[in-house]
Amino acid sequence: MAGTYLHTLIARFPGLELSITRLHRDDPDFRSICEEMEMADVARARWRDMPERADEYQKIFDRLQDEFLDHLSRKTRMAFVQSVRQRIGDDGGNS
Repeated sequence: MAGTYLHTLIARFPGLELSITRLHRDDPDFRSICEEMEMADVARARWRDMPERADEYQKIFDRLQDEFLDHLSRKTRMAFVQSVRQRIGDDGGNS
């Protein structure tokens, strides 16, 4: 995926920049979702003069964006929980 589209995603979700950048670098599934979003976004723009076709790509894009946000949420939550567990383990428990 071109770095330009990564910047587009970060601009769309500025509060999630660090998580997006980290997952894009480290998670091939997340990177794949981003690449598919880029393709759908490009196709949507290409077909903007044909509303039915553009609507199809808009629906695809919307589904991918939902998947993007779900994956981001799930992975970010997992990283947070792992961090907490690690701290608890480092402290010898939660007592």
